[in-house]
Amino acid sequence: MNWAPEIPEWCNSTKKQYLLKMDQACFTLHHIKHTKEDIELWGQSSKCQECPMWKFALIKPASTAVVVVNTTYPTLFEVKRNELTVCNFSYQFGEFGQYSMNASPEECSGVEINTHPANIYLPLLWASVAIFLVLVMWGLKCVMQDRYIPCHLSNWLPGSSTAEASLLITDSSAQQANQIRYRIRCLDTFRGLTIILMIIVNYGGGGYWFFEHSPWNGITVADVIFPCFVWILGASCVLSLNSQLRRALSKQRILFGIVRRSVAMLVIGLVLNSLNNNNVKTFRIPGVLQRLSFVYLIVALIELIGFDPEDNHRYAWFAAIRDIVCSWRQWIIVNVLVTTQLLITFLLPVPGCPLGYTGAGGLEKNGLYKNCTGGAARYVDVSLFGNDHIYQRPTPRAIYDTTLAFDPEGFLGGLTCVLTAYLGAEAAKVLLAFPANKQRIIRWLLWCLLTGLTGGLLCAFKIDDGPIPINKNLWSLSFALVTSSIAFCVLTILYVFIDVLSWWSGAPFRYAGMNALLLYVGHVFARPLLPFSWQPLASTHAAHLSMNLTAAAVWILIAFVLYRKRLFFTL
Repeated sequence: MNWAPEIPEWCNSTKKQYLLKMDQACFTLHHIKHTKEDIELWGQSSKCQECPMWKFALIKPASTAVVVVNTTYPTLFEVKRNELTVCNFSYQFGEFGQYSMNASPEECSGVEINTHPANIYLPLLWASVAIFLVLVMWGLKCVMQDRYIPCHLSNWLPGSSTAEASLLITDSSAQQANQIRYRIRCLDTFRGLTIILMIIVNYGGGGYWFFEHSPWNGITVADVIFPCFVWILGASCVLSLNSQLRRALSKQRILFGIVRRSVAMLVIGLVLNSLNNNNVKTFRIPGVLQRLSFVYLIVALIELIGFDPEDNHRYAWFAAIRDIVCSWRQWIIVNVLVTTQLLITFLLPVPGCPLGYTGAGGLEKNGLYKNCTGGAARYVDVSLFGNDHIYQRPTPRAIYDTTLAFDPEGFLGGLTCVLTAYLGAEAAKVLLAFPANKQRIIRWLLWCLLTGLTGGLLCAFKIDDGPIPINKNLWSLSFALVTSSIAFCVLTILYVFIDVLSWWSGAPFRYAGMNALLLYVGHVFARPLLPFSWQPLASTHAAHLSMNLTAAAVWILIAFVLYRKRLFFTL
Protein backbone atom coordinates (compact mmCIF):
# COMPACT_ATOMS: atom_id res chain seq x y z
CA MET A 1 0.00 0.00 0.00
CA ASN A 2 1.35 3.41 -0.96
CA TRP A 3 1.23 5.91 1.92
CA ALA A 4 2.69 8.75 -0.12
CA PRO A 5 0.84 12.09 -0.18
CA GLU A 6 -1.59 12.77 -2.98
CA ILE A 7 0.48 14.58 -5.62
CA PRO A 8 -1.13 14.76 -9.07
CA GLU A 9 0.83 12.98 -11.79
CA TRP A 10 1.23 13.75 -15.45
CA CYS A 11 -0.20 11.29 -17.95
CA ASN A 12 2.34 11.31 -20.77
CA SER A 13 2.00 10.21 -24.38
CA THR A 14 3.90 10.91 -27.55
CA LYS A 15 1.34 13.50 -28.63
CA LYS A 16 -0.22 14.96 -25.47
CA GLN A 17 0.44 15.44 -21.80
CA TYR A 18 -2.47 15.37 -19.35
CA LEU A 19 -2.44 16.62 -15.75
CA LEU A 20 -4.39 14.04 -13.79
CA LYS A 21 -7.19 15.37 -11.63
CA MET A 22 -8.90 13.89 -8.62
CA ASP A 23 -10.24 10.35 -9.24
CA GLN A 24 -8.17 9.91 -12.41
CA ALA A 25 -5.40 7.53 -13.46
CA CYS A 26 -3.31 6.94 -16.57
CA PHE A 27 -3.69 3.72 -18.59
CA THR A 28 -1.35 2.92 -21.48
CA LEU A 29 -2.10 0.15 -23.98
CA HIS A 30 0.76 -1.14 -26.16
CA HIS A 31 0.07 -2.89 -29.49
CA ILE A 32 3.09 -5.19 -29.53
CA LYS A 33 2.62 -6.89 -32.93
CA HIS A 34 3.97 -5.62 -36.27
CA THR A 35 0.91 -6.77 -38.19
CA LYS A 36 -1.53 -4.90 -40.36
CA GLU A 37 -4.42 -5.37 -37.93
CA ASP A 38 -5.49 -2.58 -35.61
CA ILE A 39 -6.90 -3.20 -32.16
CA GLU A 40 -9.52 -1.15 -30.31
CA LEU A 41 -9.97 -0.46 -26.60
CA TRP A 42 -13.54 -0.23 -25.37
CA GLY A 43 -14.62 0.48 -21.81
CA GLN A 44 -17.49 1.31 -19.46
CA SER A 45 -17.99 1.92 -15.75
CA SER A 46 -19.02 -1.20 -13.84
CA LYS A 47 -21.66 0.94 -12.13
CA CYS A 48 -23.55 1.32 -15.40
CA GLN A 49 -25.88 -1.68 -15.54
CA GLU A 50 -26.25 -3.37 -18.95
CA CYS A 51 -24.76 -0.37 -20.76
CA PRO A 52 -22.94 -0.39 -24.11
CA MET A 53 -19.22 0.28 -24.01
CA TRP A 54 -17.51 3.45 -25.15
CA LYS A 55 -14.70 3.34 -27.69
CA PHE A 56 -11.63 4.60 -25.85
CA ALA A 57 -8.91 4.28 -28.47
CA LEU A 58 -7.80 2.81 -31.80
CA ILE A 59 -4.25 1.45 -31.63
CA LYS A 60 -2.17 0.93 -34.75
CA PRO A 61 0.36 -1.92 -34.98
CA ALA A 62 3.53 -1.33 -32.91
CA SER A 63 2.06 1.83 -31.41
CA THR A 64 0.69 3.01 -28.07
CA ALA A 65 -2.50 4.63 -26.84
CA VAL A 66 -2.78 6.53 -23.56
CA VAL A 67 -6.17 7.14 -21.94
CA VAL A 68 -7.19 8.88 -18.71
CA VAL A 69 -9.53 6.60 -16.74
CA ASN A 70 -11.83 7.23 -13.80
CA THR A 71 -10.92 5.58 -10.51
CA THR A 72 -14.22 5.94 -8.65
CA TYR A 73 -15.59 2.55 -9.69
CA PRO A 74 -14.02 -0.47 -11.40
CA THR A 75 -13.85 -0.16 -15.19
CA LEU A 76 -14.94 -2.89 -17.59
CA PHE A 77 -12.67 -3.21 -20.63
CA GLU A 78 -12.84 -5.06 -23.92
CA VAL A 79 -10.04 -5.27 -26.50
CA LYS A 80 -11.35 -5.90 -30.03
CA ARG A 81 -9.94 -6.86 -33.41
CA ASN A 82 -12.23 -6.47 -36.41
CA GLU A 83 -15.32 -6.54 -34.17
CA LEU A 84 -14.07 -9.73 -32.52
CA THR A 85 -13.26 -9.81 -28.85
CA VAL A 86 -9.61 -10.43 -28.03
CA CYS A 87 -10.02 -10.15 -24.26
CA ASN A 88 -12.21 -8.51 -21.66
CA PHE A 89 -11.49 -7.71 -18.03
CA SER A 90 -12.42 -5.50 -15.10
CA TYR A 91 -9.93 -3.37 -13.19
CA GLN A 92 -10.07 -0.96 -10.25
CA PHE A 93 -7.57 1.81 -10.89
CA GLY A 94 -6.07 3.94 -8.13
CA GLU A 95 -5.93 7.71 -8.15
CA PHE A 96 -2.87 9.24 -9.88
CA GLY A 97 -1.58 5.75 -10.70
CA GLN A 98 0.21 4.90 -13.95
CA TYR A 99 -0.83 1.59 -15.53
CA SER A 100 0.03 -0.25 -18.73
CA MET A 101 -0.85 -3.40 -20.63
CA ASN A 102 0.43 -5.20 -23.70
CA ALA A 103 -2.03 -6.48 -26.30
CA SER A 104 -2.04 -7.98 -29.75
CA PRO A 105 -4.74 -9.20 -32.15
CA GLU A 106 -4.41 -12.63 -30.48
CA GLU A 107 -4.03 -12.04 -26.74
CA CYS A 108 -3.66 -9.58 -23.86
CA SER A 109 -1.26 -9.50 -20.93
CA GLY A 110 -2.17 -8.50 -17.41
CA VAL A 111 -2.37 -4.88 -16.21
CA GLU A 112 0.95 -3.67 -14.79
CA ILE A 113 1.43 -0.87 -12.27
CA ASN A 114 4.18 1.52 -13.41
CA THR A 115 3.60 4.19 -10.77
CA HIS A 116 1.78 3.27 -7.58
CA PRO A 117 -1.43 5.20 -6.91
CA ALA A 118 -1.92 7.58 -3.99
CA ASN A 119 -3.65 6.40 -0.83
CA ILE A 120 -6.73 8.59 -1.00
CA TYR A 121 -8.11 7.25 2.29
CA LEU A 122 -5.17 8.33 4.45
CA PRO A 123 -6.51 11.92 4.94
CA LEU A 124 -9.88 10.45 5.91
CA LEU A 125 -8.19 8.11 8.39
CA TRP A 126 -6.30 10.92 10.09
CA ALA A 127 -9.44 13.08 10.20
CA SER A 128 -11.43 10.19 11.73
CA VAL A 129 -8.77 9.59 14.38
CA ALA A 130 -8.69 13.28 15.29
CA ILE A 131 -12.48 13.48 15.57
CA PHE A 132 -12.59 10.28 17.63
CA LEU A 133 -9.97 11.59 20.08
CA VAL A 134 -11.86 14.86 20.48
CA LEU A 135 -15.08 12.99 21.24
CA VAL A 136 -13.33 10.66 23.69
CA MET A 137 -11.77 13.57 25.57
CA TRP A 138 -15.10 15.38 25.63
CA GLY A 139 -16.80 12.24 26.89
CA LEU A 140 -14.23 11.73 29.66
CA LYS A 141 -14.66 15.32 30.71
CA CYS A 142 -18.42 14.84 30.97
CA VAL A 143 -18.04 11.63 33.00
CA MET A 144 -15.52 13.17 35.40
CA GLN A 145 -17.63 16.27 35.95
CA ASP A 146 -20.92 14.31 36.13
CA ARG A 147 -22.50 17.01 34.01
CA TYR A 148 -25.95 15.46 33.75
CA ILE A 149 -28.06 12.83 35.45
CA PRO A 150 -28.02 9.36 33.89
CA CYS A 151 -31.17 8.30 32.10
CA HIS A 152 -31.25 4.91 33.82
CA LEU A 153 -32.25 6.64 37.08
CA SER A 154 -35.30 8.23 35.54
CA ASN A 155 -38.72 7.88 34.00
CA TRP A 156 -39.96 9.61 30.86
CA LEU A 157 -42.42 12.45 31.00
CA PRO A 158 -43.81 14.63 28.18
CA GLY A 159 -41.50 17.37 26.95
CA SER A 160 -42.18 20.90 25.89
CA SER A 161 -40.77 21.30 22.39
CA THR A 162 -40.52 19.60 19.04
CA ALA A 163 -37.59 17.36 19.93
CA GLU A 164 -37.82 16.94 23.66
CA ALA A 165 -39.36 14.83 26.38
CA SER A 166 -38.70 14.99 30.09
CA LEU A 167 -37.09 12.90 32.73
CA LEU A 168 -38.56 12.69 36.21
CA ILE A 169 -35.99 12.23 38.97
CA THR A 170 -36.82 11.94 42.63
CA ASP A 171 -34.19 13.22 45.02
CA SER A 172 -33.26 10.40 47.39
CA SER A 173 -32.92 12.84 50.28
CA ALA A 174 -36.20 14.61 49.67
CA GLN A 175 -39.11 12.70 48.18
CA GLN A 176 -41.06 15.93 47.80
CA ALA A 177 -38.43 17.56 45.59
CA ASN A 178 -39.50 19.32 42.45
CA GLN A 179 -39.53 17.48 39.13
CA ILE A 180 -36.61 18.36 36.86
CA ARG A 181 -36.96 18.18 33.13
CA TYR A 182 -34.24 17.16 30.71
CA ARG A 183 -34.10 17.16 26.96
CA ILE A 184 -33.63 13.85 25.12
CA ARG A 185 -29.96 14.15 24.35
CA CYS A 186 -29.59 11.15 22.03
CA LEU A 187 -32.25 12.48 19.65
CA ASP A 188 -30.67 15.94 19.52
CA THR A 189 -27.26 14.34 19.00
CA PHE A 190 -28.59 12.15 16.19
CA ARG A 191 -30.15 15.18 14.51
CA GLY A 192 -26.95 17.16 14.91
CA LEU A 193 -24.81 14.35 13.53
CA THR A 194 -27.16 14.14 10.56
CA ILE A 195 -27.11 17.86 9.79
CA ILE A 196 -23.29 18.04 10.06
CA LEU A 197 -22.89 15.08 7.70
CA MET A 198 -25.41 16.73 5.37
CA ILE A 199 -23.28 19.89 5.34
CA ILE A 200 -20.11 17.91 4.61
CA VAL A 201 -21.82 16.03 1.77
CA ASN A 202 -23.42 19.12 0.25
CA TYR A 203 -20.08 20.94 0.36
CA GLY A 204 -18.39 18.11 -1.55
CA GLY A 205 -17.55 15.40 0.97
CA GLY A 206 -13.86 15.59 0.16
CA GLY A 207 -14.63 14.17 -3.28
CA TYR A 208 -15.07 10.65 -1.90
CA TRP A 209 -17.50 8.44 -3.79
CA PHE A 210 -19.35 7.33 -0.65
CA PHE A 211 -20.09 10.96 0.19
CA GLU A 212 -21.89 11.26 -3.15
CA HIS A 213 -25.33 9.92 -4.04
CA SER A 214 -25.55 6.64 -5.93
CA PRO A 215 -25.90 7.09 -9.70
CA TRP A 216 -29.13 5.07 -9.53
CA ASN A 217 -29.62 1.83 -7.58
CA GLY A 218 -27.51 1.30 -4.48
CA ILE A 219 -26.78 3.11 -1.25
CA THR A 220 -23.94 5.26 0.06
CA VAL A 221 -23.34 7.31 3.20
CA ALA A 222 -24.76 10.34 1.41
CA ASP A 223 -27.95 8.43 0.59
CA VAL A 224 -28.58 7.57 4.27
CA ILE A 225 -28.37 11.12 5.67
CA PHE A 226 -31.65 12.59 4.42
CA PRO A 227 -33.75 9.52 5.38
CA CYS A 228 -32.30 9.69 8.90
CA PHE A 229 -33.33 13.34 9.08
CA VAL A 230 -36.85 12.41 7.94
CA TRP A 231 -36.92 9.58 10.50
CA ILE A 232 -35.94 11.98 13.30
CA LEU A 233 -38.65 14.39 12.11
CA GLY A 234 -41.25 11.68 12.67
CA ALA A 235 -39.92 10.95 16.17
CA SER A 236 -39.88 14.63 17.11
CA CYS A 237 -43.40 15.09 15.78
CA VAL A 238 -44.82 12.45 18.15
CA LEU A 239 -42.95 13.82 21.18
CA SER A 240 -44.16 17.32 20.42
CA LEU A 241 -47.81 16.27 19.97
CA ASN A 242 -47.68 14.22 23.15
CA SER A 243 -46.42 17.25 25.05
CA GLN A 244 -49.06 19.58 23.61
CA LEU A 245 -51.96 17.20 24.18
CA ARG A 246 -50.91 16.57 27.77
CA ARG A 247 -50.87 20.33 28.31
CA ALA A 248 -54.52 20.28 27.25
CA LEU A 249 -54.02 22.44 24.17
CA SER A 250 -57.02 22.33 21.86
CA LYS A 251 -56.68 20.27 18.67
CA GLN A 252 -57.68 23.33 16.66
CA ARG A 253 -54.71 25.24 18.05
CA ILE A 254 -52.37 22.32 17.44
CA LEU A 255 -53.70 21.96 13.88
CA PHE A 256 -53.00 25.63 13.21
CA GLY A 257 -49.41 25.15 14.41
CA ILE A 258 -48.96 22.10 12.18
CA VAL A 259 -50.19 23.90 9.08
CA ARG A 260 -48.11 26.98 9.90
CA ARG A 261 -44.89 24.97 10.25
CA SER A 262 -45.59 23.01 7.09
CA VAL A 263 -46.23 26.16 5.05
CA ALA A 264 -43.14 27.82 6.52
CA MET A 265 -40.93 24.89 5.49
CA LEU A 266 -42.46 24.92 2.02
CA VAL A 267 -41.81 28.64 1.55
CA ILE A 268 -38.23 28.43 2.85
CA GLY A 269 -37.58 25.50 0.50
CA LEU A 270 -38.84 27.44 -2.50
CA VAL A 271 -36.69 30.43 -1.54
CA LEU A 272 -33.61 28.22 -1.33
CA ASN A 273 -34.39 26.77 -4.77
CA SER A 274 -34.40 30.29 -6.20
CA LEU A 275 -30.72 30.74 -5.31
CA ASN A 276 -29.77 28.58 -8.30
CA ASN A 277 -32.56 29.66 -10.63
CA ASN A 278 -35.11 32.41 -10.06
CA ASN A 279 -36.58 32.23 -13.55
CA VAL A 280 -40.27 31.48 -12.99
CA LYS A 281 -40.39 29.59 -16.30
CA THR A 282 -37.77 27.04 -15.22
CA PHE A 283 -37.95 27.34 -11.42
CA ARG A 284 -37.59 24.01 -9.59
CA ILE A 285 -40.61 23.31 -7.37
CA PRO A 286 -39.73 20.10 -5.45
CA GLY A 287 -36.88 20.12 -2.95
CA VAL A 288 -35.60 18.87 0.40
CA LEU A 289 -37.59 21.21 2.64
CA GLN A 290 -40.63 20.82 0.40
CA ARG A 291 -40.55 17.06 0.99
CA LEU A 292 -40.05 17.59 4.73
CA SER A 293 -43.04 19.93 4.67
CA PHE A 294 -45.23 17.32 2.99
CA VAL A 295 -44.10 14.46 5.22
CA TYR A 296 -44.44 16.50 8.40
CA LEU A 297 -47.95 17.59 7.45
CA ILE A 298 -49.11 14.02 6.77
CA VAL A 299 -47.53 12.45 9.86
CA ALA A 300 -48.62 15.26 12.18
CA LEU A 301 -52.20 15.16 10.90
CA ILE A 302 -52.64 11.40 11.23
CA GLU A 303 -51.10 11.54 14.70
CA LEU A 304 -53.32 14.42 15.72
CA ILE A 305 -56.38 12.47 14.59
CA GLY A 306 -55.44 9.09 16.03
CA PHE A 307 -53.08 9.78 18.94
CA ASP A 308 -54.33 9.57 22.52
CA PRO A 309 -51.67 10.21 25.20
CA GLU A 310 -53.51 7.93 27.61
CA ASP A 311 -53.50 4.93 25.26
CA ASN A 312 -49.93 4.05 26.12
CA HIS A 313 -50.84 3.64 29.78
CA ARG A 314 -53.89 1.39 29.32
CA TYR A 315 -52.54 -2.05 29.98
CA ALA A 316 -54.42 -4.85 28.26
CA TRP A 317 -53.73 -8.13 26.49
CA PHE A 318 -51.62 -6.20 24.01
CA ALA A 319 -49.49 -4.45 26.64
CA ALA A 320 -46.25 -5.73 25.12
CA ILE A 321 -47.10 -4.19 21.73
CA ARG A 322 -49.34 -1.34 22.87
CA ASP A 323 -47.20 1.20 20.98
CA ILE A 324 -48.25 -0.52 17.74
CA VAL A 325 -51.80 -1.56 18.57
CA CYS A 326 -52.75 1.88 19.85
CA SER A 327 -51.65 3.33 16.51
CA TRP A 328 -53.67 1.02 14.28
CA ARG A 329 -55.46 3.95 12.58
CA GLN A 330 -52.19 5.63 11.70
CA TRP A 331 -50.67 2.42 10.38
CA ILE A 332 -53.64 1.88 8.08
CA ILE A 333 -53.16 5.32 6.55
CA VAL A 334 -49.41 4.83 6.15
CA ASN A 335 -49.92 1.45 4.49
CA VAL A 336 -52.50 2.96 2.13
CA LEU A 337 -49.94 5.59 1.05
CA VAL A 338 -47.23 2.97 0.52
CA THR A 339 -49.61 0.72 -1.41
CA THR A 340 -50.62 3.68 -3.57
CA GLN A 341 -46.98 4.36 -4.37
CA LEU A 342 -46.38 0.72 -5.34
CA LEU A 343 -49.49 0.50 -7.50
CA ILE A 344 -48.69 3.69 -9.40
CA THR A 345 -45.02 2.72 -9.80
CA PHE A 346 -45.67 -0.72 -11.23
CA LEU A 347 -49.10 -0.40 -12.86
CA LEU A 348 -49.28 3.13 -14.32
CA PRO A 349 -48.78 3.04 -18.11
CA VAL A 350 -45.99 5.39 -19.17
CA PRO A 351 -45.85 6.25 -22.90
CA GLY A 352 -42.92 4.60 -24.63
CA CYS A 353 -41.83 2.65 -21.56
CA PRO A 354 -42.50 -0.91 -20.34
CA LEU A 355 -45.00 -1.33 -17.51
CA GLY A 356 -43.34 -1.05 -14.11
CA TYR A 357 -39.99 0.22 -15.40
CA THR A 358 -37.91 1.77 -12.62
CA GLY A 359 -34.52 2.00 -14.33
CA ALA A 360 -32.20 4.92 -14.99
CA GLY A 361 -32.91 5.17 -18.71
CA GLY A 362 -30.16 6.54 -20.90
CA LEU A 363 -27.59 3.84 -21.67
CA GLU A 364 -29.18 1.26 -19.39
CA LYS A 365 -30.16 -1.96 -21.20
CA ASN A 366 -28.14 -0.75 -24.19
CA GLY A 367 -30.24 2.39 -24.52
CA LEU A 368 -33.46 0.48 -25.15
CA TYR A 369 -35.42 2.73 -22.74
CA LYS A 370 -33.38 5.89 -23.16
CA ASN A 371 -36.29 8.25 -22.43
CA CYS A 372 -37.77 6.30 -19.52
CA THR A 373 -35.67 7.58 -16.61
CA GLY A 374 -37.53 6.81 -13.37
CA GLY A 375 -40.57 5.39 -15.15
CA ALA A 376 -43.86 6.36 -13.46
CA ALA A 377 -42.11 8.56 -10.87
CA ARG A 378 -40.87 10.99 -13.51
CA TYR A 379 -44.11 10.75 -15.49
CA VAL A 380 -46.14 11.82 -12.42
CA ASP A 381 -43.76 14.70 -11.61
CA VAL A 382 -43.85 16.02 -15.18
CA SER A 383 -47.65 15.83 -15.10
CA LEU A 384 -47.84 17.69 -11.77
CA PHE A 385 -45.02 20.25 -12.05
CA GLY A 386 -43.97 20.29 -15.72
CA ASN A 387 -40.65 19.15 -17.17
CA ASP A 388 -38.99 22.54 -16.68
CA HIS A 389 -39.85 22.70 -12.97
CA ILE A 390 -38.09 19.53 -11.79
CA TYR A 391 -34.40 18.83 -11.19
CA GLN A 392 -32.41 19.12 -14.43
CA ARG A 393 -29.13 17.46 -13.34
CA PRO A 394 -30.05 14.07 -11.84
CA THR A 395 -27.41 11.68 -10.50
CA PRO A 396 -27.61 9.10 -13.36
CA ARG A 397 -26.50 11.70 -15.91
CA ALA A 398 -22.76 11.11 -15.48
CA ILE A 399 -22.81 7.30 -15.56
CA TYR A 400 -25.86 6.52 -17.70
CA ASP A 401 -25.58 9.56 -20.01
CA THR A 402 -29.22 10.44 -19.42
CA THR A 403 -30.65 13.58 -20.97
CA LEU A 404 -34.02 13.79 -19.19
CA ALA A 405 -34.81 15.81 -16.09
CA PHE A 406 -35.65 13.80 -12.99
CA ASP A 407 -36.37 14.98 -9.45
CA PRO A 408 -35.19 12.86 -6.48
CA GLU A 409 -37.66 14.75 -4.26
CA GLY A 410 -40.65 13.99 -6.47
CA PHE A 411 -44.24 13.21 -5.47
CA LEU A 412 -44.27 9.39 -5.54
CA GLY A 413 -41.15 9.16 -3.40
CA GLY A 414 -42.87 11.39 -0.87
CA LEU A 415 -45.47 8.67 -0.21
CA THR A 416 -42.89 6.10 0.88
CA CYS A 417 -41.01 8.89 2.65
CA VAL A 418 -44.03 9.06 4.98
CA LEU A 419 -43.25 5.47 5.99
CA THR A 420 -39.71 6.49 6.91
CA ALA A 421 -41.02 9.31 9.10
CA TYR A 422 -43.64 7.11 10.71
CA LEU A 423 -41.08 4.48 11.62
CA GLY A 424 -39.29 7.31 13.42
CA ALA A 425 -42.59 8.14 15.09
CA GLU A 426 -42.76 4.51 16.23
CA ALA A 427 -39.37 4.90 17.91
CA ALA A 428 -40.71 7.87 19.85
CA LYS A 429 -43.80 5.88 20.88
CA VAL A 430 -41.53 3.24 22.35
CA LEU A 431 -40.02 5.99 24.51
CA LEU A 432 -43.44 7.10 25.70
CA ALA A 433 -44.96 3.66 26.25
CA PHE A 434 -42.11 1.79 27.93
CA PRO A 435 -40.23 3.29 30.90
CA ALA A 436 -37.41 0.76 31.25
CA ASN A 437 -34.21 1.07 29.23
CA LYS A 438 -34.14 -2.66 28.49
CA GLN A 439 -37.67 -2.53 27.04
CA ARG A 440 -36.78 0.35 24.75
CA ILE A 441 -33.49 -1.06 23.55
CA ILE A 442 -34.97 -4.50 22.78
CA ARG A 443 -37.87 -3.00 20.82
CA TRP A 444 -35.65 -0.66 18.82
CA LEU A 445 -33.33 -3.54 17.94
CA LEU A 446 -36.31 -5.68 16.92
CA TRP A 447 -37.53 -2.86 14.66
CA CYS A 448 -33.98 -2.56 13.30
CA LEU A 449 -33.93 -6.27 12.50
CA LEU A 450 -37.46 -6.33 11.04
CA THR A 451 -37.03 -3.33 8.75
CA GLY A 452 -33.51 -4.36 7.71
CA LEU A 453 -34.46 -7.93 6.80
CA THR A 454 -37.64 -6.87 4.98
CA GLY A 455 -35.81 -4.23 2.99
CA GLY A 456 -33.01 -6.68 2.25
CA LEU A 457 -35.46 -9.30 0.97
CA LEU A 458 -37.09 -6.75 -1.33
CA CYS A 459 -33.74 -5.98 -2.96
CA ALA A 460 -32.44 -9.57 -2.65
CA PHE A 461 -29.64 -8.24 -0.42
CA LYS A 462 -27.93 -6.87 -3.54
CA ILE A 463 -27.18 -3.43 -4.91
CA ASP A 464 -29.08 -3.82 -8.16
CA ASP A 465 -31.46 -6.74 -7.85
CA GLY A 466 -34.69 -7.97 -6.33
CA PRO A 467 -38.31 -7.03 -7.02
CA ILE A 468 -37.75 -3.56 -5.54
CA PRO A 469 -34.09 -2.46 -5.80
CA ILE A 470 -32.78 -0.07 -3.17
CA ASN A 471 -32.96 3.38 -4.76
CA LYS A 472 -32.74 6.82 -3.16
CA ASN A 473 -33.88 8.68 -6.29
CA LEU A 474 -37.19 6.79 -6.25
CA TRP A 475 -37.25 6.45 -2.45
CA SER A 476 -38.16 2.82 -3.05
CA LEU A 477 -39.81 0.73 -0.34
CA SER A 478 -36.60 -1.24 0.19
CA PHE A 479 -34.69 2.04 0.56
CA ALA A 480 -37.18 3.36 3.14
CA LEU A 481 -36.92 0.16 5.19
CA VAL A 482 -33.14 -0.26 5.04
CA THR A 483 -32.43 3.36 5.97
CA SER A 484 -34.96 3.16 8.81
CA SER A 485 -33.14 0.07 10.05
CA ILE A 486 -29.92 2.09 10.12
CA ALA A 487 -31.70 4.90 12.00
CA PHE A 488 -33.04 2.49 14.65
CA CYS A 489 -29.54 1.09 15.11
CA VAL A 490 -27.86 4.51 15.42
CA LEU A 491 -30.48 5.79 17.87
CA THR A 492 -30.04 2.70 20.04
CA ILE A 493 -26.27 3.14 20.18
CA LEU A 494 -26.54 6.85 20.99
CA TYR A 495 -29.21 6.18 23.61
CA VAL A 496 -27.00 3.65 25.41
CA PHE A 497 -23.87 5.80 25.43
CA ILE A 498 -25.55 9.16 26.09
CA ASP A 499 -28.75 8.64 28.06
CA VAL A 500 -28.12 5.30 29.78
CA LEU A 501 -24.40 5.06 30.54
CA SER A 502 -23.78 8.82 30.46
CA TRP A 503 -20.39 8.27 28.83
CA TRP A 504 -20.97 11.14 26.42
CA SER A 505 -23.07 14.29 26.58
CA GLY A 506 -23.65 14.28 22.81
CA ALA A 507 -21.52 17.40 22.34
CA PRO A 508 -20.66 18.96 19.99
CA PHE A 509 -23.26 17.40 17.68
CA ARG A 510 -26.05 18.03 20.18
CA TYR A 511 -25.58 21.79 19.78
CA ALA A 512 -26.03 21.47 16.03
CA GLY A 513 -29.13 19.30 16.55
CA MET A 514 -30.80 22.01 18.60
CA ASN A 515 -30.44 24.50 15.74
CA ALA A 516 -30.68 22.17 12.75
CA LEU A 517 -32.97 24.39 10.67
CA LEU A 518 -30.68 27.41 11.01
CA LEU A 519 -27.63 25.36 10.07
CA TYR A 520 -29.34 23.87 7.03
CA VAL A 521 -30.58 27.20 5.67
CA GLY A 522 -27.35 28.96 6.61
CA HIS A 523 -25.05 26.45 4.96
CA VAL A 524 -26.93 26.82 1.66
CA PHE A 525 -26.56 30.61 1.67
CA ALA A 526 -22.95 30.60 2.89
CA ARG A 527 -21.61 27.87 0.60
CA PRO A 528 -19.61 30.13 -1.80
CA LEU A 529 -18.19 32.28 1.01
CA LEU A 530 -15.07 32.11 3.15
CA PRO A 531 -14.42 30.32 5.49
CA PHE A 532 -16.87 27.72 4.20
CA SER A 533 -15.23 27.22 0.82
CA TRP A 534 -12.30 28.41 -1.25
CA GLN A 535 -10.30 27.36 -4.29
CA PRO A 536 -8.27 24.32 -3.14
CA LEU A 537 -4.52 24.57 -3.67
CA ALA A 538 -4.46 21.09 -5.22
CA SER A 539 -6.93 18.77 -6.90
CA THR A 540 -6.64 16.12 -4.19
CA HIS A 541 -8.96 14.50 -1.69
CA ALA A 542 -6.87 15.85 1.18
CA ALA A 543 -7.31 19.45 0.02
CA HIS A 544 -11.04 19.10 -0.52
CA LEU A 545 -11.61 17.16 2.72
CA SER A 546 -9.78 19.76 4.81
CA MET A 547 -11.93 22.49 3.27
CA ASN A 548 -15.20 20.63 3.87
CA LEU A 549 -14.30 19.65 7.45
CA THR A 550 -13.31 23.24 8.19
CA ALA A 551 -16.73 24.40 7.01
CA ALA A 552 -18.45 21.80 9.20
CA ALA A 553 -16.33 22.84 12.20
CA VAL A 554 -17.30 26.49 11.71
CA TRP A 555 -20.98 25.57 11.69
CA ILE A 556 -20.51 23.52 14.87
CA LEU A 557 -18.85 26.54 16.47
CA ILE A 558 -21.76 28.74 15.41
CA ALA A 559 -24.21 26.21 16.89
CA PHE A 560 -22.22 26.14 20.15
CA VAL A 561 -22.26 29.94 20.45
CA LEU A 562 -26.02 29.99 19.87
CA TYR A 563 -26.45 27.24 22.46
CA ARG A 564 -24.49 29.21 25.06
CA LYS A 565 -26.60 32.28 24.36
CA ARG A 566 -29.77 30.13 24.49
CA LEU A 567 -30.78 31.15 20.98
CA PHE A 568 -32.78 28.44 19.19
CA PHE A 569 -34.46 28.95 15.82
CA THR A 570 -37.52 26.77 15.26
CA LEU A 571 -40.71 26.99 13.24
